[in-house]
Amino acid sequence: MASCGGLVSTVLWAIFLIQVIETGHSKASTNVTCIGAEREALLKFKYGLTDPWRRLKSWTGEECCKWEGVECNNKTGHVLKLDLHNPCIEQTNGMFLGGKIVPSLTELKYLKYLDLSVNNFSTQKIPMFFASLRKLEYLNLSNACFDGHIPRQLNNLSKLQYLDLSKAYDSGYLTSYNLDWLSKSSSLKYLHMSFVDLSKAKDWFGSINMLSSLQSLELSNCGLQDVPSSLQANFTSLRFLDIGSNYINSSIPQWIYNLSKLEHIDLSSNFFKEGRFPMAIIENNQRLSFFDASANSLQGEFPKNMSSFCKLQVVQLYHNSLNGNISVILDGPLGCRQSKWKIFDVSWNKFSGDLSNQFGDFKELELLDLSSNLISGSIPANLGELTSLRRLYLEDNKLTGTIPESIGQLSNLKDLRLWNNFLHGVISELHFENLKSLTILDFSSNQLILNVSSTWVPPFQVGELDLSDCKVGPKFPKWLQTQRNITELIMSNASITDDIPDWLWDVNISFMDISSNLLRGQVPKDIGDKMPRLTELKLEGNNLTGGIPSSLCKLNLYEINLSKNQLFGKLPQCLGASQMLTILSFGDNKLYGQIPKSLCHFRTLGMLSLRGNGFTGEIPNCLSNMPLMEFLDLSDNEFTGRLVPFGPRTPYLIVINLEKNRFVGGIPPQYCQLKFLQFLSLAQNNISGPIPNCFDGMMSMGTSQIYGIALLYFCTIDLSANMLDGQIPKEFTKLVRLENLNLSQNKLSGYIPSNIGALKNLESLDLSRNKLSGTIPSSISSIDFLSHLNLSFNRLYGPIPSSDHLRTVDDESVYRGNDGLCGAPLLNICPGDEPPSSDGRDGDNSNGDKPSEGDLNIRNWFYAGLGPGFTVGFLGFCSVLHFKGSWRISYFRAMDKAIEKFLMMTMIAMLWFKRTFRQREKELV
Repeated sequence: MASCGGLVSTVLWAIFLIQVIETGHSKASTNVTCIGAEREALLKFKYGLTDPWRRLKSWTGEECCKWEGVECNNKTGHVLKLDLHNPCIEQTNGMFLGGKIVPSLTELKYLKYLDLSVNNFSTQKIPMFFASLRKLEYLNLSNACFDGHIPRQLNNLSKLQYLDLSKAYDSGYLTSYNLDWLSKSSSLKYLHMSFVDLSKAKDWFGSINMLSSLQSLELSNCGLQDVPSSLQANFTSLRFLDIGSNYINSSIPQWIYNLSKLEHIDLSSNFFKEGRFPMAIIENNQRLSFFDASANSLQGEFPKNMSSFCKLQVVQLYHNSLNGNISVILDGPLGCRQSKWKIFDVSWNKFSGDLSNQFGDFKELELLDLSSNLISGSIPANLGELTSLRRLYLEDNKLTGTIPESIGQLSNLKDLRLWNNFLHGVISELHFENLKSLTILDFSSNQLILNVSSTWVPPFQVGELDLSDCKVGPKFPKWLQTQRNITELIMSNASITDDIPDWLWDVNISFMDISSNLLRGQVPKDIGDKMPRLTELKLEGNNLTGGIPSSLCKLNLYEINLSKNQLFGKLPQCLGASQMLTILSFGDNKLYGQIPKSLCHFRTLGMLSLRGNGFTGEIPNCLSNMPLMEFLDLSDNEFTGRLVPFGPRTPYLIVINLEKNRFVGGIPPQYCQLKFLQFLSLAQNNISGPIPNCFDGMMSMGTSQIYGIALLYFCTIDLSANMLDGQIPKEFTKLVRLENLNLSQNKLSGYIPSNIGALKNLESLDLSRNKLSGTIPSSISSIDFLSHLNLSFNRLYGPIPSSDHLRTVDDESVYRGNDGLCGAPLLNICPGDEPPSSDGRDGDNSNGDKPSEGDLNIRNWFYAGLGPGFTVGFLGFCSVLHFKGSWRISYFRAMDKAIEKFLMMTMIAMLWFKRTFRQREKELV
């Protein structure tokens, strides 16, 4: 993208320079005297500006033609060019000009070039008096923070050839309701209005279509609507087109197919409805060097002859649904001596097959991204021939085999990502001798092994290293000591059982994730001094001991996750010093004490987990003022007091888990205002009072993910094992996405809501051990996904509903303890469902008909054969005992033992009865 941008910039500057040469303009010579009126106009303009970096310090004296940014006609002395663009684009907070633009600029009657880009004129509109500068050919106000509507008066600038009103997403807000004012600028060759709001400009295409000389058009992120597809474009000389990120959601406009001089096309992020790859656009533009159709809805197979376009340099098609065999795309004759492709990105598609063996033909390739596809097979060895390659992304595929040694020949490689494949082998045996430029290495989620017994030291100084889910352990790799430039270290689930080495804390890492190992040791007390750049610390799932160091408060952390360890002690009182913390997780440790109120200082906190510890006391009420909180888990502690009234000041809460504590009082009604709540558990506390009847406000209940954690709870309300009373609120039946409802072990009374069947997604319903009465609503039998039901130990009565949906919960224990219930699966028979009458007539033969002759014959034969069968069996048994002496002896011995044991038990029973009888006689006397 950068290379093509340079090409376009060169073209556009060439256009401007040609115009300058044609009109005979040049820098002012030392012999030219500045026009006095124009000098005064420039000074008035300067006094209206703010200039913190003194960029206009040269604006003194009589010769204004020598001032910084000012150029004059070398014959007449008139000011022709005023170029005050910010020279430091990446430091717009420092070297920008600001203040007010005064109308004195209208005195510059001969001004042809005006550039105020990358400055800060915030809260100002584009001055209307710019329209009086009728000789302007070049106007650049990009990223200058202007606001409001673009003045229509700009249509007076009929000689304008270059107009740039684009802006970054955070540098002001420009808009235009129509673009009629452009139609008179017939000389316009360059029009750039990216990020200008054109969503209400309905006939934008008609206005731009009047610009027959247009060569470059950028309208990305403009909210374009009603893009015409059948009209013909008059700007047939167009070479640069960017209409990306407009979410057009229609077919690709037909007029684009007819532009034959295009060199740069960006159609990305528009979700075009036309499913097929627009191959005709590429075929009609033999000069094309840049093509981006990423993040659309393109489907079907990728064209097979893309590699034959010799001038093509950038191909970006990521985030589509394209398929086909990846080897066919890159294989075959190129059609030219050597491909000029520099960027090829088809990630996040559905390509399959093995990788091509023709990679060696793409000598100039700098980025190859085939990630997140279905590509299988091994990594071809000829990848090592791509000597210009800087970034190689093959992650998230189905690649097998080993990493070829030829990868070590890519001396310019900076970023290598192979995670989530089926690669195997020993990392330390790879030939990385030439990879001295490598800064990012990601081998995670493979079957790779790091041979810790080797003395291997990598030749590169990696900045980001990810070996998670690789077999790195059991020892901690010592070669990490040599990586002085490392900023991100990720080795989660790497089978390391070693002590954390002391030297690790001396490596100035900013992101550390060594979770899910069996590491031993402690977090050093002076970690805040040793690792001042640390922003994320993840050591969960280890065997760390000791306390939580207070020096963490010195760090500007975004995430701390030390859960599932053996940490003990109290939380540091200084917690809250870091204003940027978003995730704080100390769950499943041995911490105790109270929650420090300083936690409330984390205004950006989104996740707080202290579950499974020994915290006591009351939860600070200030936690209900956390505006970005989404996930709160304080379960399985010993908290007391009343529940914190989470509500409007924590509007984004999705998960509240306060179960297994000692909370008292009622459920705050503010909970009903949590419109994004998906999981609420207050189980196993001492909460009393009625359930608020306003829970239908939580209408958004649905599945989600928080911080990469899949919510296995789905949509749950668990208020079980408390002392709640009153009735079940009917409003519960409006929570249409509710999947789990547990109100068991309370003191609830009244009826089960009759329309409980409205909860179509309900999978688990537990109302057991309450005081509910009435009948079981028949609508409960219409819940499709119900797999767990418990209504036991209540006061329910009447027939149990029956349907195919309830067969999965057809168990007597579901209804146990309700003496008034009847019907299957209980043995209690409901009135009207009596068993067969005493005269032998049953439900199937209630008309008194005699049994059929066939039935009688079966019974007669059964009884007739019973006697002879017994006789034959008895005689056979006796015959075996008669002829088999050893069996006969064993049989009679067994019988003797049985008779002897029977007599002994009889005698003991008689003695016990006699003793009991005598004791009773004495008691009566």
